[in-house]
Amino acid sequence: IVLGPVGVQGIVHPDAEIAVARAVADLRVPMALSTVSSYTLEDVATACGDSPHWYQLYWPRDREVGASLLARARAANYSALLVTLDTFILAWRPRDLVNAYLPFLSRLGLANYESDPAFLAGLSVSPDEDPTASVMHWQSMFGDPSNTWADLAWVREHWDGPIALKGVLHPDDARRAVDAGVEGVLVSNHGGRQIDGEIAALDALPGVVEAVDGRAEVLFDSGIRTGSDVIKALALGAKAALIGRPCIYGLGIAGEAGVRHVVRCLLAELELSMALSGCASIADIGPELLVRIP
Repeated sequence: IVLGPVGVQGIVHPDAEIAVARAVADLRVPMALSTVSSYTLEDVATACGDSPHWYQLYWPRDREVGASLLARARAANYSALLVTLDTFILAWRPRDLVNAYLPFLSRLGLANYESDPAFLAGLSVSPDEDPTASVMHWQSMFGDPSNTWADLAWVREHWDGPIALKGVLHPDDARRAVDAGVEGVLVSNHGGRQIDGEIAALDALPGVVEAVDGRAEVLFDSGIRTGSDVIKALALGAKAALIGRPCIYGLGIAGEAGVRHVVRCLLAELELSMALSGCASIADIGPELLVRIP
């Protein structure tokens, strides 16, 4: 398992991503850090120590800022890059609209931007002196709807490690991703937060695995709640499952200790479910364990 990138964790607990990093570092479980984190990527990397950590990129319209973020991530020993494809704009989210809620307006989740020299170069004064200008500057560059498959060459130019494209649900997109030379695809519907009524990530997984045909790693994200959920994802061909909301629930309840408890329980349930399914190792998990309900 890998802890997936969840943004703006500071709205849940003041220790946010630092608490998550410390918890998973103790357990030697990899984590991925969101671009819109509450602490800088350098601070989170320090909390991770030598435990594996990945960086998730919301591909900004300002290429100088994007290049700077990637350079910082490499310098901080992030070993893999997840490029999110499905959130170049934020979706229609009625609950947020009803509550007039967008944490970025209060500069929550902007730690990586407001610590970045390329971002700061676009401001006439510091974010503390003019918070509104900082937020509007961020808003102007958060995503770039004009990116195409050809633009992946720019990402490769600025990142020399493994790259996985996050948000792949269609087999044709999976094939194009592999043809473009990425090392992985991440099957995800962004936790159901982008398009109402879209396909479940688990339903999309078999088609993506077939399309990739072993030419790249397939990771899975969205909807994992239990150890048996992890088994289902692995049985359908995923190399690993990313965990999102459960760890954030633990973070909100008890900070670092809460995250550690959730991950330990998930791993314990995974091992017990494997044993009860007759699987002595991860290699024993295959599609023969599953029955599709009509």
